[in-house]
Amino acid sequence: MHFEAKQNDMEKYDLLDVPHLIYVMDPMCSWCYGFAPVLHQLKTEQEGKLNFKLVLGGLRPGTTEPMGDEMKAAVKQHWQEVEKATEQAFDFGFFERDSFVYDTEPACRAVVTMRYLQPEKELEMAEEVQRAFYARNNDVTKAEVLAEIALGLGIAEDTFLEKFHSDEMKEKTLQDFQITRHLQANAFPSLYLLVGHNLSLLSRGYRLYDALNAKLEEALKGAQPK
Repeated sequence: MHFEAKQNDMEKYDLLDVPHLIYVMDPMCSWCYGFAPVLHQLKTEQEGKLNFKLVLGGLRPGTTEPMGDEMKAAVKQHWQEVEKATEQAFDFGFFERDSFVYDTEPACRAVVTMRYLQPEKELEMAEEVQRAFYARNNDVTKAEVLAEIALGLGIAEDTFLEKFHSDEMKEKTLQDFQITRHLQANAFPSLYLLVGHNLSLLSRGYRLYDALNAKLEEALKGAQPK
């Protein structure tokens, strides 16, 4: 696949300089939560070889309607599938909530906010939001919950909230959603290798480590930097 990004996207990510792993995810996507240990292993083993960039996909941004019984049943089935496939911990007490609005924009914006406050902790913020939501049944659609998570990573709550609520962070989050569409990442998690202008899809959806690593090695061998 040949990749032509907007110039400001290229400047933002420095995508043409060295090979990049591009990870498209949403902190409130259950399969992304299940994929977290695989991604962590791959990222650790590629440290110093490939640069890593996180893109927030926006699973259900701007949702305003509370979850009904049908949606709860569908989401619960997904969680059960992820739990069985990945052995990640889930708190199914979530489904006892009434009138929960599954808006993933705040969680995405929280990760983008961390990107600009303490970029080296961006992925850690995403992982902590995942654990808070899935394993501890915290409502990560609420700013005060997200600020508490940021505090655990060393960011004062007032500092985080001021940045989180800014028009700048809302716009930067929308830019990530636009990049997701440009990448045609229509399922989460999605992982790409970008070398020069050549973009290779490594995974669309959950994939085990061995299969993913083999796909990466194949893509690296076939990449032709421009």
